[in-house]
Amino acid sequence: MSHIVVLGAGLGGTIMAYEMRDKLRSDDRLSVVTLGTSYSFVPSNPWVAVGWRERDDVTVDLA
Repeated sequence: MSHIVVLGAGLGGTIMAYEMRDKLRSDDRLSVVTLGTSYSFVPSNPWVAVGWRERDDVTVDLA
């Protein structure tokens, strides 16, 4: 059994957590340490500002 801990859920940490999740064995654990429970893809903020996307379209629920 392994316990993988990802520190920070910015762009790199979020991608790493999703990639690692697909590689875990049934008895492995994955934890992400970050502030809050969601990640907002910051480069997409201009799209939200001009109405091309909604906030929910560029936000990932980390739970």
